[in-house]
Amino acid sequence: MGQSRLVRWNEVEAILKEPGDSLTVMNFWATWCKPCVAELPHFEKVRLEMKEQPIRFFYISLDFAEEQNKRLNPFISRKMPGARVWLLDESDYNQWINKIEASWSGAIPATLFFQQSTGKRIFASGEMSEDKLRHEIQSFFRLTKQ
Repeated sequence: MGQSRLVRWNEVEAILKEPGDSLTVMNFWATWCKPCVAELPHFEKVRLEMKEQPIRFFYISLDFAEEQNKRLNPFISRKMPGARVWLLDESDYNQWINKIEASWSGAIPATLFFQQSTGKRIFASGEMSEDKLRHEIQSFFRLTKQ
């Protein structure tokens, strides 16, 4: 059964600072966001196909904390069991949005791709197609194999 974990900004920030060679894909979304829900099957398909690769997927939900058990967890159980979903419990978005990406308006869906060992970061705002998702991931593997 899919469950989300309620987190504060400092836990997300710790992931952003964690050393290592793995590619981290951090998708910001919510169950009430139609484009977010539309792109999730692409993320889940790629996540499952690439589970043997050094890639970590984090789904950072911006749903309301009081909706965690009524709305978010049932959604996760149906649509993305086994996914790592964190429910960010921070009401002051201005406190952390610029720490993800200075140009980000806060609109979702949004995805941050980063690899600490190379310092490479890509931020993508808006709904992502499966092809675009694969392209962004592959750009990191080309970089590390050179």
